[in-house]
Amino acid sequence: MHSSVARNVLLFGVAGILASCRDPGSITPTGLESSASTGAPAGPPCSNGCNPQKAHPTGMIIQTMPAPKAAGVAVRDDGLTYFTDLFGGRVGITNTFARTLSGFIPAGSLPTGIAFSPDGSRVYAANQGDNTVTVIDVGTGQVAGSVSTGVSSPFSVQVSPDGTQLYVGNNDNTLMIVNTQTLQITKTLTVGLATNGFAVDPAGRRLYASHSISGSVSEIDISTANVLRTFQLGGTTQGMALNRKGTHLYVANQGGYLNDVDLATGTFGAQIPLAGVGFGVGVTPDDNEAWVTLPLDGKVQIFNLTQRRITGTLQVGGEPRRIAFSMHGRIGALTDPSGFIIFVR
Repeated sequence: MHSSVARNVLLFGVAGILASCRDPGSITPTGLESSASTGAPAGPPCSNGCNPQKAHPTGMIIQTMPAPKAAGVAVRDDGLTYFTDLFGGRVGITNTFARTLSGFIPAGSLPTGIAFSPDGSRVYAANQGDNTVTVIDVGTGQVAGSVSTGVSSPFSVQVSPDGTQLYVGNNDNTLMIVNTQTLQITKTLTVGLATNGFAVDPAGRRLYASHSISGSVSEIDISTANVLRTFQLGGTTQGMALNRKGTHLYVANQGGYLNDVDLATGTFGAQIPLAGVGFGVGVTPDDNEAWVTLPLDGKVQIFNLTQRRITGTLQVGGEPRRIAFSMHGRIGALTDPSGFIIFVR
């Protein structure tokens, strides 16, 4: 009874949205993003104790790069970009500076969701076709390990703010927690059906997981790994974003709207209409906007997190699904499974 929705969910799992700051010593030159004015490398990222100035995109397509059937995308602070090649069983590498395809790393079958570790040294790719998660060492560009999830068909991943835990969302009603050092599953939570989106609150205390077929979102305590609340929103819940205070959660819904969850009270505000089916959500580097992809309409709608309203629409064409931004630049990368990565500024 969920055949069309289940196929959509099965083929296009969530991607990691944003990586956090990290120490300058961990940067590799190939990932550096250039400044718009000079073409020189942007200033190096810094540790979590700093407060670097974060830029804001203006909403312009700067390049469409041919790529295999890209499903998920993750962008490191400095612009290094990894994406999953769904039917190629591999992870592709590019960056928001050169915007050229620079290579592939083997993964498992049907790699979908992808996420960087907070320090940018590792990438995790969920392989729904063979029930594994591939661990990639970014420095060497080699596979560093693998996690087996049994028969759960994983297609979404997220790393905890301290980098010690990996959350794996599966195409059933389970969410697994993995120790990133041992790569062993330490706990399995019972949640909604088909976890296809993650978000972490600004304080790093709560993890939110959307369950597309159940139309729900789970709130998880990161320190105890327990489910605190479940928000039953209806529709088909996908990507998510939080406002800068962590008081409101906005959930893209394939019903054609954004859900607004007041996290203080647990109540749902009025549905915010979109111009089409909502899917991926990416938060801009200055934390002012959430960009929502509308894959059936070839559009990205811009939602202002402060004003809590749609403030613009970007026509990108194709089938935009997942979107990620580098923290230190104006450029975002969108996956288009028809065969492109779309770069926007």
